[in-house]
Amino acid sequence: MDTRSGIIEAEDYYTSINNEEVQSSFRSLDDPDCIDYLLNAAQSSERENFVLDFSDRAAYCAFDLAQDSFAALLDAERPAALSTRWINIWRPFQHSAVIELLARRYDFSPRLLALMCSDPKAPRHSQSRTTLSKSTNKRSWGRRSPTSSAPAENEYFIDQDELSAHSTISSKDSSFQGNLYKIVDDIWHYSSIDLGRSYICVGYNTLYGTKTQTSSSATSSSSSTTEDSPLPEVTRIWTWLLLCENSTILTLHEDPFPFSHPTALSPLQSRILSTTRQNLLNVFRSLSTLHSIPLLSHNPFTLLPIRTRLGCTPSETVHRPSDAPGLLFYYLFENWHNSYTLVVRKESRYGSELASLRREMFAQPRLHHIDRLDGLGKELNVLKRHYESYVRLIDRILEPQLPTAASLNNSQVVGSSADSRISLDTVRPVVLEKDSLLGVALSSAPRARFGRLRDLIRSYALEEVEGYLKEKEGLVAMVSGFVRPRRRRLFVILE
Repeated sequence: MDTRSGIIEAEDYYTSINNEEVQSSFRSLDDPDCIDYLLNAAQSSERENFVLDFSDRAAYCAFDLAQDSFAALLDAERPAALSTRWINIWRPFQHSAVIELLARRYDFSPRLLALMCSDPKAPRHSQSRTTLSKSTNKRSWGRRSPTSSAPAENEYFIDQDELSAHSTISSKDSSFQGNLYKIVDDIWHYSSIDLGRSYICVGYNTLYGTKTQTSSSATSSSSSTTEDSPLPEVTRIWTWLLLCENSTILTLHEDPFPFSHPTALSPLQSRILSTTRQNLLNVFRSLSTLHSIPLLSHNPFTLLPIRTRLGCTPSETVHRPSDAPGLLFYYLFENWHNSYTLVVRKESRYGSELASLRREMFAQPRLHHIDRLDGLGKELNVLKRHYESYVRLIDRILEPQLPTAASLNNSQVVGSSADSRISLDTVRPVVLEKDSLLGVALSSAPRARFGRLRDLIRSYALEEVEGYLKEKEGLVAMVSGFVRPRRRRLFVILE
């Protein structure tokens, strides 16, 4: 692997682009003098975006590029030494012009572009909902608020408002009535997949274990953690992840604190931000060949086979340029350490809370135990639907895209042979079969890993949730069996 020639080829590429910012901003991830600066920049809350170009031979990155710099990079064909590109954007609403530039380059649908540019500061709840008292919205099991029986007509207006909020996406003020962040706030298992001729796009919520509910400063300014959050001590972040043609990966991340200035985050908010970027930083760090400690001393789960490989056999190296974008796409999606350890860990909160409840109920069962069990059941069902949405996304990612009869006829699709490229019976453009399919093909390496991740989610995360739900139902039945005879004896005494 000739890294020296790769460095020269990469530097010549950036120098050839007629843009001063591009010429001066890119730094090598394999340069010991630059790596600390780049890693600190990736962790900084003040950064807006970065572009990272890499191959086995070189890796270069630049932060906070302007719109004209993006345009210049998209117009310049990359050399073999920079075969894969990763474009990352934080706070996408503030960079709608850059996203529109990318949308035109890769032919996003108008709806997808509008959702990507949703305003995170738009009202998340309807006006009628905010006027209701908290006692109406939050009812505990077996108890009824004194005001909950009166405003039946208010519930009608709430439903009407919710319906109108989701049916006005195409209206002039859709960013205030039906934007993406209202939907993902209401439906934590919401996910999206969009296939184009030049891209495959998945949108999904990622959950991070953070004790934000104990701090009013965090909850008041966080977009993804609210008082009526379905999962306490969990922060939700929406992510767009796209695999595009010409080996380009796009990531767009929701701002967890849209009402706070990036330079004025509280210590708790900074800690939460660090947690939500943990997987991104791990992937970013893995794209450098510099290692301060020997490979075998690393945490095995942080060694990603994107640029760090052990073998250099011809049969292996020949596939690396085609494997790299798919592997980057996979490892940005996987995020196992954060997303699944909410239930998979031995010290999971749900296991410890159920064990604590069991001890209390054996000592002295009370009706309020059912309240707590009901709350745990609701949280576990949220997690169950969330993990099931990941399985559905993976199914769609791995689903083969086959040409249909309609697509063959309407597009006048022909085979790849030279004789079949000539259309004699129509003046419509001739389209090769591979160009008529939607989505971008994944190589075998990321496909195998996506299949493995699907098995892990089913075998560990979903099975664990199902086990907790069964344990919860057993405890509900047990406390009901204890409490009902006691109440019956009390009624007999009163009579």
